[in-house]
Amino acid sequence: MLYLPSSSFVRLDAYAPMLLPQAEQHRLAETFRARVNVGPRAAHARTLHPDLEGAKGKVSLMRVTGNAGEERWETRVVTVGELATSDALLWATHISMQRFYGARGSTSLVQLRSLIADADCHDQAAFRGLSPEEMAGILIERLRAAGKPLPSYVLFSGRGLHLVWVHQPLMATPGITRRHRSVQRHMHGPKGGVPSATVRTASGTRLQDPEVIAHEERMAAVWRGTGLDRGASDTARVLRLAGSYNAKSGQVARLVWPASWTDVVEHDFEDLATSFLPYTREQMAAIKAERDASWRQREAVRQERRAEQEAAGITLVEEQTRRRISGGYWASVVDALDAIRVWWGGTPPEGKRELWGFLSACAIAQAEGGDAATWASRLCRPAGLTEGELRTSLGALDRQLRRHENGETRDHDGTERSVIYEYSKARMLSLLGLSEDDARAAGAGALLPGGVARSERERSASRRAEAGVQPRAVTVSARLADGREALAMQAVGKAMREIVAAFGGRRGETSLRRAMAEAAAEPLAETLPETVVAAPVEPVSEARGEQSVSAPHGSTATIVAMPGALPPLGAETAPEPFHHPLLDLPEGDFDAPILSRHLAAPYSASTIRMNADTTPSSRAPFPAFPVPRSGADPLPNAPVSDAGRVPVPAFLLRSARVSGGRASP
Repeated sequence: MLYLPSSSFVRLDAYAPMLLPQAEQHRLAETFRARVNVGPRAAHARTLHPDLEGAKGKVSLMRVTGNAGEERWETRVVTVGELATSDALLWATHISMQRFYGARGSTSLVQLRSLIADADCHDQAAFRGLSPEEMAGILIERLRAAGKPLPSYVLFSGRGLHLVWVHQPLMATPGITRRHRSVQRHMHGPKGGVPSATVRTASGTRLQDPEVIAHEERMAAVWRGTGLDRGASDTARVLRLAGSYNAKSGQVARLVWPASWTDVVEHDFEDLATSFLPYTREQMAAIKAERDASWRQREAVRQERRAEQEAAGITLVEEQTRRRISGGYWASVVDALDAIRVWWGGTPPEGKRELWGFLSACAIAQAEGGDAATWASRLCRPAGLTEGELRTSLGALDRQLRRHENGETRDHDGTERSVIYEYSKARMLSLLGLSEDDARAAGAGALLPGGVARSERERSASRRAEAGVQPRAVTVSARLADGREALAMQAVGKAMREIVAAFGGRRGETSLRRAMAEAAAEPLAETLPETVVAAPVEPVSEARGEQSVSAPHGSTATIVAMPGALPPLGAETAPEPFHHPLLDLPEGDFDAPILSRHLAAPYSASTIRMNADTTPSSRAPFPAFPVPRSGADPLPNAPVSDAGRVPVPAFLLRSARVSGGRASP
């Protein structure tokens, strides 16, 4: 029998010394996956950024490194010529879709190369359980049905799909970059997948063009239920590289459509723009010319009217157009700066024009976005500058907004802040050389330290006005007018069918019947004030403990005893003695008039018990409806005949009378 001491250790796993640490195993696994998938990576890179004549700029290759909770993005920048053979291609998981001077950023953009759509359809109800090929087939059929160009390729990212339209390289000039962004935005369709019936312009809100609505409806049908990421549309966007391992799903990114990278088709950018924009270049030129002609015509009429007024010696006061922008802090700042311009006389003074335009553009950039060209076109006339002069001073703001759209932030006292220029209210007033009293006089309450507090009702009214909703008072007034007209037609013997036909589709039968019912009830509401005047009522609130009730009392002609002035709180006062003129008459001649039911109410217990605690009611008087009077029911001030006098018993007078002819209640 073999004896082993208890302190001895037996190594049962002979291969244990050969096992690698867990971290080393992960590193070797990633290296293996990269080496195995080097073919798809290189093919994807050559498709996006081929080393051809005219190719300029550099490409950013990125990946996430670090442990869970401490992950960060690392970037390696390579030229287009070095991309296909670079070791960074085996290291990266994401690749930039455009080309840059150096590190990825919208301000360093050199060439535009593709349009993208990131569809997270893997977790959508309509695509749940489908393979990547089946999901791609559904999207391709939708694009064909809408008459839109098919993507150059569809990549399975490990979870969702990346649809990419590759086009010829375009130099990133300001005009081409704006057009590229417009095509990208319209390709994604409307926000929320629902076309908007109105559009916001520099002068207010107008109805959207039918052509734009039709285009948005087609694109919304393409992307409905696909989980399209509309935020993934900036020029500095990076997408997953084919052959890279997606740690979230445990799958490798791969090409889904077409079958090979050699089958990828390159589009012409102008063909894509014509298809994805609601208007062609020719149509936009015609629309712009028409709008310019309309503006010149309105301006000529305005100048003619001004000349006629000045010739007649009348000073012409024109209303300044207010921009109707959706609610928010920066939108209110835009309106406040515009109010200051109006207070200045319509144009900022010399030396403050560029400053006013810059501050207004900063607020517009925060509220709506845009670029230097659109801001300058919108603000040049109010600022009293040319579009070129103002655009020059807005270049820095444009670059900051592009950096913000790319996700860049700045550190401010340990917190991340936006890189867009932000000025406080006090700073803006100081730069403009204005005081708080000046801002208050100009109606720029949004620039005051406390701002302008608006109730929810006022905010709701503003939202309804911006959406072009007709005020309720106008709707009710129009319905009453139609109801009166229909009642007049009914009074002359016309049938309902004839009345509906006479309105010519302006209002249906159901709406007409409602309008007629409201119009028929309208005269009753108009006669109520006459009834109230015939029998005035003074409501008095009677406080008892914690409860307060309002009891209607008669008019001052009927009620003789009224409460006196209220004493200070906490003071004890004796109740005012009750007095009636009938108690001053001799005992034998004491007679009381007969009172009807509606005149007897003032002498009820609630009237006699009025004391110093009685306070006037804060509620508005409500109308009283007295019983019609007759000959046996005289008015309160009418003379009463002897036949209508009733003798008062002597015992009642003796029990009520005291010295001086007064009695307590």
